[in-house]
Amino acid sequence: MNNVSSKYILFLIAGLGIGVFVYYLFQVPDIQIEVNQNAPVADIATPAPSITPDNSSAPAPSNSPPGQGVVFEPIDRVLKRVTKKPFGIKISPKDSPVSPERFSGYHTGVDFETFSDEQKKDIPIFAVCPGKLVLKKYASGYGGVAAQSCQIENQDVTVVYGHLRLSSISRKLGQALKQGEQIGVLGLGYSPETDGERKHLHLGIHMGKNIVLLGYVQAPEGLNQWIDAMTLLK
Repeated sequence: MNNVSSKYILFLIAGLGIGVFVYYLFQVPDIQIEVNQNAPVADIATPAPSITPDNSSAPAPSNSPPGQGVVFEPIDRVLKRVTKKPFGIKISPKDSPVSPERFSGYHTGVDFETFSDEQKKDIPIFAVCPGKLVLKKYASGYGGVAAQSCQIENQDVTVVYGHLRLSSISRKLGQALKQGEQIGVLGLGYSPETDGERKHLHLGIHMGKNIVLLGYVQAPEGLNQWIDAMTLLK
């Protein structure tokens, strides 16, 4: 009886051992496949989280011009407004797209005209680049004028905004303007706000940190110190 019981127990132990061996034998390939994939199944199946761009620093679209090149558009619809005096055009009282004309020389800036339905509206003007306000005053030929010290493509420049309503410029001298921030509004045409000129924006970009308000130079070589704003806006 004892011999039979011993043999029976040995038989059960042997059977269990064989079963465990067979179980692990069939599990090994699955383990190897998971390791070779080098990533848990859950990580492979989980989609990457979506990322929403942070536009909190962008100017409000309701007040901002729609486009932007190297610099911010100083006024909306810029490409439709340059119809009379582009950069570098030679002007004289006898040969000018504007009548009457009191200036002569090569135009150092770009004139952005206003449309017929804008003559009595406040037309906002925006900073084309980030930088300090270094001048706001009344000047002959401009009426209200502002100047801003900036860097554009690693070049120190001074940006001139001419024919503004001086009282609309809220920033104080030395205060920083953000790119796209409203500087002020255009002055009323043919009034002291524009020094008797039509309602438009004269935008000049002079190389360096000196404040140069010249709207015209007398020789074409003088234009070398100025940048055509349209090359930065397109």
